[in-house]
Amino acid sequence: MASGSQNENQTKLEPVLEPLFPKCTEILVNTGNTLTLFQLIKKTNCSITEEVTEYMSMMLQAIRKDTDGKQFQEEKYVKLLPVHDESQPVSINGTTPGVSIHNEQITREDLKFSIKIFLRSLEPEILTNAIDTVLNELKENYLESVMISLPNYGAGATLNNFMPLWNIIEGYIDKQKILSAGVCDFMLPLLSELCDAAKHKPYANQINLGVCCSIPEELNKYVKENNIQLLTHSDPIDVINDSDFQQTLLKYCHDSDALNWKPVSIVRYSSVIAHRGIIKSKGFLIYAKRELPTP
Repeated sequence: MASGSQNENQTKLEPVLEPLFPKCTEILVNTGNTLTLFQLIKKTNCSITEEVTEYMSMMLQAIRKDTDGKQFQEEKYVKLLPVHDESQPVSINGTTPGVSIHNEQITREDLKFSIKIFLRSLEPEILTNAIDTVLNELKENYLESVMISLPNYGAGATLNNFMPLWNIIEGYIDKQKILSAGVCDFMLPLLSELCDAAKHKPYANQINLGVCCSIPEELNKYVKENNIQLLTHSDPIDVINDSDFQQTLLKYCHDSDALNWKPVSIVRYSSVIAHRGIIKSKGFLIYAKRELPTP
């Protein structure tokens, strides 16, 4: 066992002599169902940032060990896939390893998918790309719940710069691809302005109590009067920043492979067996872009 561990560390530390994806300007990191990786993650009580970078590290290490480094040479878009051998991040039948449901067959109607999209850009196309990516990667036709988290906990957000994003959400609701949607860290009057302007009002508002130590009375009153759920979260202001993303790449790739990357959206998803409260799957989709240096 010690020898295997030493070989693994040696693989991680070997220098990369040439870029693995020299022409790449977009990367999608799809962790797959991370519940299948719990035995491989030794850290406990790690932050969401540590969790994401750990999964990225495992995927990049697998590329270094299992490929000749040539497969991405001409690719402008690179997708990093799960390190386990599941063909799909989510399957309709069966259960998460270690969870027994007494041999019941699980159908799509038994599952509830909850998605939180952490945006690091207010560009509408970034949100559209994130939603389409979730649907495509999970091979789902619809999602029960989608929460939208804005950069910097929504500081500086106005109805004018948020409404284009909400209009996109409403389009998916009209097509029944999203069944309900909510917002994060909205205070008054922005929440009331959104409700007045929206065709589909948010079903929930998720507040970080680390920033807002107590819920303002007027906000609490407003959500009760308008049938909006008031939820809490402890997510950081930045799930993974430019430096974290680039440094994770740098550990396993050529120096030039790590240059100029900016994560623009991070999606955290989970599916729950509704009548049991059992988590069936969870994972992340991290989408990053860069501009290549001028030759």
